Amino acid sequence: MAMFINPEATEPHSTRKVLVVDDDTFQCELLADILKELGVLEVTTAASGALALAQLGADPERFNLILLDLHMPGMDGFQFMAAAASAGFAGGLIIVSGQSDEVLHAATLVAKLRRFSLLGSVSKPVGKAALAALI
Repeated sequence: MAMFINPEATEPHSTRKVLVVDDDTFQCELLADILKELGVLEVTTAASGALALAQLGADPERFNLILLDLHMPGMDGFQFMAAAASAGFAGGLIIVSGQSDEVLHAATLVAKLRRFSLLGSVSKPVGKAALAALI
């Protein structure tokens, strides 16, 4: 399992406002449940990049953390990062994907280029301990 950990992720979980972006409904629910078990009080899910951008709407600071899948139809994670950056989102990002380690590494580089506060990346299936280490 590939995982990059940011040791500076010290913000209290209860103050995080998290947007989970994944086209797999089960994954969205699983990640939301894990986040809530970890003490995150506000979790919103979006089943596509387009729906996630609509959630960001006119207030790109509404969420301070996004969990992003890379492989989605319509708008993949790479395209979403570009659109979210253009919309003004500058919060934290965790990349969650079943793609290869090489793809995860490329995504972390893109996230850094887009000036996101990259907390890390983790391979699916995501466990509670792996996510806890990132948030």
